[in-house]
Amino acid sequence: MTAFDVALIVFAVLAGAAGWSQGLVAGASTMVGFVVGAVIGRLAGPPLADLAVEQGIASEAGASGLATLLPLILGIAFACGGGWTGATLKTALGDGLGRVVDAVGGALTGAVAFFLIVWLVAGWVRTTPLVAANEAVAESRIVSLLDRIAPVTSAEAVGAISQALATNGFPQVFAGESERIRSVGEPDPAMIDVGREMEDRTVRVTTTASQCPALQSGSGWVFDDDLVMTNAHVVSGSTGRIVQVGGAGRPYKAELVVLDAARDIAVLRVPGLDAQPLELGDPLAADDDAVVVGYPENGPYTISPARVREAVTAQGLDIYDEDTVLRDVYALRAVVRSGNSGGPLLDDEGRAVGMVFARSGEDPETGYALTLSEMEEALAEGSSAEERVPVGGCTTQ
Repeated sequence: MTAFDVALIVFAVLAGAAGWSQGLVAGASTMVGFVVGAVIGRLAGPPLADLAVEQGIASEAGASGLATLLPLILGIAFACGGGWTGATLKTALGDGLGRVVDAVGGALTGAVAFFLIVWLVAGWVRTTPLVAANEAVAESRIVSLLDRIAPVTSAEAVGAISQALATNGFPQVFAGESERIRSVGEPDPAMIDVGREMEDRTVRVTTTASQCPALQSGSGWVFDDDLVMTNAHVVSGSTGRIVQVGGAGRPYKAELVVLDAARDIAVLRVPGLDAQPLELGDPLAADDDAVVVGYPENGPYTISPARVREAVTAQGLDIYDEDTVLRDVYALRAVVRSGNSGGPLLDDEGRAVGMVFARSGEDPETGYALTLSEMEEALAEGSSAEERVPVGGCTTQ
């Protein structure tokens, strides 16, 4: 048992004692108030930040800070209101058996709530570049036990929460025309083995500072020494960004050297990146096997077998929903989620043959990837780029 585990046990006892004193009714009311306030803050933050900038009330940096802090501010405010309401209700219990039951229930609720918070924070830590915190979480027996008890891992839970509250999504693949979803057979499960072998050639991309109201995370892949390709909509507007090989461990600072808002392509230069590049493959045809890999919903490395529905030239919109653009894309039968953006599409030999950038708005088993030919110009430009480029604006998705 680590020192971190001992500290968790001590704080759990203190949480139980506080719960005994506060009681079940007041404790539950406080918790519900915090959750409600945090959710309202998360949903209201981005539009309020946009309004503040439009009205000249705050700078983009100040508005971004407001959007980040609003969930915490409203969470605390609603928690105080919930606690006051619960304390008022508690007085109606009197001093008999009801008060004892309330105290015992409060102690249990306090301890359980503490461990729930620990579990969720551990999941959040796993998505960050905080090396020391990641080591503490990885070595903790208590966190490991909580993950075994829970139906999903904490990282998956945090990812699902982020996805449910997300305000950012994919660019519009089709504009002025409907999707045509060609029927194909199921993806080959054996492609999972192909994806597993390429984990150390992919990266999680995380924006650490931005002129936009919200930070972003997505996927990327190494295509040359110290060079990573991802989607423009993942990093557009960011003033700071890091990549992590395999989605965890050492954070590398990344410089933006290519940003193509029309095609939705970005190239990051990552000095000292310790990762081998993916090999480039040949074009795919309808019914070919493939696999989508990346870090959906800011969670762990995920492998999704895919099958090509067809290769099409799609008329859609750029990442800002302003200009019409033609893109050569693969329509895939695959599960694509937010955060898969920028991840590679691999063939049956583990070679990069495309890059995921969108999913269907009509079919949950259809996603879209840019073809290598669509990325050819950016690959060449990125390999020779020496200067940073402007970070672009905020996307509307």
